[in-house]
Amino acid sequence: MMRFLKKLFFGVILNIIAIRLLSHLFNDFYFNGTLEQLIIFAFILSLLNLLIKPILRLLFLPLIWITFGIFALIINIILLKTASILMPVLIIGSSLTWLAASVIISIFNSFSHKIK
Repeated sequence: MMRFLKKLFFGVILNIIAIRLLSHLFNDFYFNGTLEQLIIFAFILSLLNLLIKPILRLLFLPLIWITFGIFALIINIILLKTASILMPVLIIGSSLTWLAASVIISIFNSFSHKIK
């Protein structure tokens, strides 16, 4: 339980950093919210990555193998879209920005998964 909470805490911190970085890198990535909303959004995204992502990866494992891992990017986009639906303070303008945002956020989240 303590390990899960530690991963969740670091996941929230890393997602906050990733969202701030993305809002500075891309012109069509907008986070229209306060600091509290950013923390809540990062918490939702971290929960989705810790709880839902392993289930989706297991369900779509054959597709991930067939596409040599590219379908994992689609799973990341689905999780990001789900978080933006649950808390509509994130506006992303183009498909390429969705893809880039999911890649950058998944890179940041991979650091939180290595925490023991």
